Amino acid sequence: MTTLKNLSMVSVGTILIALGTSDAVQAAQFFGSPQSLGESFVRSFVTLDDVGKPLEVGVILTQEALSLPTSDTAPHISTVLSLPSEASDVAINHFELTYHPDGFSGLPEVLGVPRFTIDSFLISPQERASICPNLDTTVSVPTCKGEELAQVLTPPQPGVVPPGLQPTGIVTPGIGARYFDPDVLFPILTQQQPFTTLYDYAFFDGQASVIGFGAAKAFLETQSNVTKPIKVPTSYIKSGYYPTEYSVMFDAASQEYKMVLGGFNYRSVPEISPTLGLLMLGILGTITQCKKLPKA
Repeated sequence: MTTLKNLSMVSVGTILIALGTSDAVQAAQFFGSPQSLGESFVRSFVTLDDVGKPLEVGVILTQEALSLPTSDTAPHISTVLSLPSEASDVAINHFELTYHPDGFSGLPEVLGVPRFTIDSFLISPQERASICPNLDTTVSVPTCKGEELAQVLTPPQPGVVPPGLQPTGIVTPGIGARYFDPDVLFPILTQQQPFTTLYDYAFFDGQASVIGFGAAKAFLETQSNVTKPIKVPTSYIKSGYYPTEYSVMFDAASQEYKMVLGGFNYRSVPEISPTLGLLMLGILGTITQCKKLPKA
């Protein structure tokens, strides 16, 4: 069994990525702090190319970490994972890995199987805390209420929601309002395709808060490798590298599972400089004063 103690000195590994030619690009892999799960651990990681661009960001689980109960009475287990500092250019702030042994209210029955989900947060933990801080605890599952619920359900701005995504009707405190991709979900709901992997987005106060993805525990245990696209928006709240795909993989050499975001593209959001900001305030002030002048 791999233990946290054995990993305490592990911070950086170097790997070679073959390009199909005689040349190779040296890529560096950096790890976050390991966290206990099951009979072992999970940890975040980022892989950068030779110029520092992120190639993949995700979570590594050991085989022993999958040793979790699957009964309906087993608890849901959530683990927050900080990203390595080397991933600072990635738009993702942190991960939350959750093991779900069963379903929950509002979730279609076909999805209510043991599964791992990763919420990739585009906001900080402090911003998360502002999403429904005062829950309605009179119901079986505490949920958002009143003005806080209305804030979560604020319609996202144009371009913020990727084309085709639709609201699920599920609102989660600390996360936001979930949106799904019908092209991915409907074939699963109609049992045209088995539930193996899935992705979604979450929004809060009109802006994206989460890019989520996950896999059924049974699919992970098949040790399959799969990469699937993620639909992307046209408008972003902050500059950074954003993913266009996710992968679920098994590394036969290390005997580890990887749940990964990849296909990163840099999206730049214009920032107003202090000089331009002062100029705009001056113009606004002039317009306001002109409106107050008596008409001739």
